[in-house]
Amino acid sequence: MEYDKEKFKLLIHHVVWQVRDRDGWGLTKLFKVLWFFEARRYALHNDIFSGAKYQRDEFGPRPKGAYPLLSEMEKSGMISVVDTAFHDHKMRRPVPSQPPKPGLLNADQAKELQYWIDYVDGKSASEISEESHDYGWEIVGQGDDLPLHAILAERIRDPEGAELDWAMSRARELSLP
Repeated sequence: MEYDKEKFKLLIHHVVWQVRDRDGWGLTKLFKVLWFFEARRYALHNDIFSGAKYQRDEFGPRPKGAYPLLSEMEKSGMISVVDTAFHDHKMRRPVPSQPPKPGLLNADQAKELQYWIDYVDGKSASEISEESHDYGWEIVGQGDDLPLHAILAERIRDPEGAELDWAMSRARELSLP
């Protein structure tokens, strides 16, 4: 699917509208919701929602061209991005200037997007960054493209607990060293 810039802007606008009164919502959390929504839809449904491209950023996946796109949305009156104090640091917060156009999401998409909004809302920006700094994010360089399928990358890990007990027992049964 080709990138549908207008659809992506509407998605951003929809999220910004949904979180307008919630504390702690800055660009970091916005970008997390967009990434989790689009990447998980791709992983679970083989559905590319907007065709937006993402890249590795210091704080997790970030839509490519996000800042010029947000500026464009400001100029058109959809949102504004304001600097605000949050705890001990400055945060850039997207604020809706008007309600989004209806009809962007079907019922399943709306439910999934709301899930990710609520999920991200329940975490600090640091906590949610840790979750998005997964193996797929780790193996690409800063500023490099992060394809949606990167969310499927996993580390091979050592077994532990019951898995380790089973593996050791099975190794003895097979007379493995």
